[in-house]
Amino acid sequence: MDDDKPTVDMMVATCRTPGCPMEGIGEIAPFFANPAPPTYRGQCGQCEQPHTDIVPAP
Repeated sequence: MDDDKPTVDMMVATCRTPGCPMEGIGEIAPFFANPAPPTYRGQCGQCEQPHTDIVPAP
């Protein structure tokens, strides 16, 4: 394994923005771990607000 390459983790990101068409819908996507918290960062493709609910995919 090459330690220079970032690790990709499959996560479930769920938008929690009230009124967003994707509110409450989880989507599985690849995420790269960041060195500082929050460890995983993403934003909703519909409302463009940051995801606050990102958990490991089953």
